[in-house]
Amino acid sequence: MNTFIQAVTVLLPTLYLITAVLYGMTFAGERQPHFALRLRRPLFFAVMGLHLALFIARGYSSGRFPLSSVWMTVSATALFVAALFALVTLRLKVPGTGGTVLGMVVVLQGCASAFGPLEARSGAAVDSVTIVHILTIALAAAALILSGLFGFLHLVMLRQMSRKQFGPIYRELPDLEQLTRMMRKTALWGFLFMALGLNIGIALAHARHSEGFRYLNPHVLMAIAIWFHFGAIAFSRHIPGLTARKTSVAAVWGLIILLATIAITLIPAPFHQLS
Repeated sequence: MNTFIQAVTVLLPTLYLITAVLYGMTFAGERQPHFALRLRRPLFFAVMGLHLALFIARGYSSGRFPLSSVWMTVSATALFVAALFALVTLRLKVPGTGGTVLGMVVVLQGCASAFGPLEARSGAAVDSVTIVHILTIALAAAALILSGLFGFLHLVMLRQMSRKQFGPIYRELPDLEQLTRMMRKTALWGFLFMALGLNIGIALAHARHSEGFRYLNPHVLMAIAIWFHFGAIAFSRHIPGLTARKTSVAAVWGLIILLATIAITLIPAPFHQLS
């Protein structure tokens, strides 16, 4: 089983990269290779299925919850980004967003594969409440990453229009209204998942009298700040003066802060251990 785990862990970043390139080929317009059009979606779902199989194999081999380390949670976040993107764009016929989104998945999974364990390891048993906490936070991070990426693409489209450049980028990306809608929708998903995950985590910390936990801890403060930030993005249409462009800028900055927070989270806090 560990041979399968090692092979898939090493292969996943490359497979996601190939998929991202196939989606990126859409910007070639009529010069796009026919095989890219035919293969990109089936390959995308096949790679996600393989990624899911990796977690199942890790859980089966170790007998424990597979998201037992920070890097495995990063890997799960990468899978959730891909899965939520597939869900959001299920009826969207413009595939130009795929290259950007899957590029982020490549970065996340590349880091998880490079620094995470290459074989299943037995660890401390994790109760069901903690599992829900981990999964909701990973789902929230994935949704917020998507919101930031859609905000970035919204700004790209605005720049193309202001320069009167109506080439492949303009043709292959969704229109401004669609990008704004997807940015707000994913921000709302992230806001709701994070509300659940944060409250479960705080309740667990209190119940276990976790060492070092306090509301002024930088880990906690940054998570709450990100939650409020993307909450404003989710409900931006109801906030006077917060235009689609300003919301997109806020989403991009939120993405940058979120990625920095994920990096800081790699520095373990005493109250944030599974054991």
